[in-house]
Parts: sequence; structure tokens; C-alpha cells
Amino acid sequence: MSDQRPIGVLDSGLGGLTVVKEVIRQLPNENVIFIGDEARMPYGIKTHEQIISYTREMVQYLIEQNVKLIIFGCNTATANALSELKTEFSVPMIGVIKPGAQEATKITETDHIGIIGTESTINSKSYDKTIAELDPKVKALGIAAQKFVALVEADKADSNEAKENIASTLRPFKDSDYDTLILGCTHFPMLKKQINNYLPNIKLVDPALSTVEIAKEYLTKNDLLASNEKRTLKLHTTASVDEFSKLARRWLNTSIDEINLVNIGG
Repeated sequence: MSDQRPIGVLDSGLGGLTVVKEVIRQLPNENVIFIGDEARMPYGIKTHEQIISYTREMVQYLIEQNVKLIIFGCNTATANALSELKTEFSVPMIGVIKPGAQEATKITETDHIGIIGTESTINSKSYDKTIAELDPKVKALGIAAQKFVALVEADKADSNEAKENIASTLRPFKDSDYDTLILGCTHFPMLKKQINNYLPNIKLVDPALSTVEIAKEYLTKNDLLASNEKRTLKLHTTASVDEFSKLARRWLNTSIDEINLVNIGG
């Protein structure tokens, strides 16, 4: 038995491509459809209701593409919309927050975990709550790094501006008891090298890795794995295809079957 239907990945922008990259690596036979809502990003500063409504439209779009599983490649959408949308739709959905929190609690040795994310993710305290459930003795500190999203989207990861912003934002973790830092926004792995330069002694957790491991377990257990000799990869964005396409090709570094501009939400 194999199920050739695609896996859907959604995000507010192009950060979710870090999740797509993991899907390609861990599940090379799967067809993948990605939707990035560039037109309405950043989600991190929107209201709870707006985030649910935008995410719902992306879920509906992916369901129309006949996906067998949806990965929320976006911490903001996971924090605000996952539990609600799970009650509205029957398609299985996996978010990035719990897998990231599990990985971090597993590897911390000092029981001090830092989290960086968008304003909305940090304010929702989703990571803090999940970490507290997993291991109550861990001290968690969340810091909003909203500006990082803009730096990645503008392709400025290697700029001085990024370097300065990383240093000023992450100062509380410098020379501290925090030995583990969750990259709580899927844009942030694109700044991994720069964050590592500033915090060389801290272990960085990219939730995409464990999220895709959980997706793989789910598909295996439910006989939903595909057996494609040649998988297809389709990327959809709601805004500028040119910018998106440039970064997507460089980041994924693999053949992409199509990159389209789509219109969701009216």
C-alpha cells in the first residue's frame, strides 16, 4: 500500500521552506505542496483572530489540492490556530511547537532553555507551557525577535544589520545558564550560522527536524507513505514570485516543479 497524495506545508512567508527542506531530506519519495502567505505576512504582529482566519484559508487551499497531511511550517500559526483548526477539519495536522519543545528538553543540560520567535508566538507562551508540561524544572525564557523575519525575507542574513540585530536581541542569552535555544520561527534556521557566531556555546534547536520525524512516524504507522520514483515539489506564494523564487531555489537547492502565484482569501 502506498498513498501518492502530497504532503501540504503552510507558512506565513518563506520560513516554512526550512520545513520543506527537511521533508525532502527525510521523506524523499513524497510529493510536496507548499503555500506561503507572503501577501499578508508578517503574521507575528497580527491578532489571534486574524491568524486563525488566514491559516484556515491556507488549510482550505491545501485540502483542495488533495493533501494527506498538513504540516504547519509556522510557529505563529501553530501557536494560534492549530488546536482550533484541528476541530474544524478532518485532515491530519502537525505543528512545529511540541516537537521543538520535546527536542530542547531532551538536550538541555543546565535546564535553561531560550526561545526566540515572533511577537505573537512569544506572547502566546506556547513554548513555555509545553516545556513546563514536559519538564517542570526547566526555566524557559522567550524573546521576540520579530526583526529577524524581515531580515530573512529581505535576503539580508549576511548583512551587518543582521549581525547587529542578532547581538542586541540575543544579549540575554550571552554568557548565561542558557545552553539551548529553540529557533521558534521557521525563518530563523536561515540565520543559524549568524546566531551560532554570536552564541558559539549554545545548542540551537530547529523544530523542523523533529516535526518531520513525527510526520514520518505518523505516515508510516498509518500506511500513508508514498512510493514515488520521482516526487514533485510545488511551491505557491500569495505575493511576489520573483523574490520568493530566488530565495527558494537557493535555500532548497533541488529541482522545483513549479512556483506559482495563488490567490487565497477572496
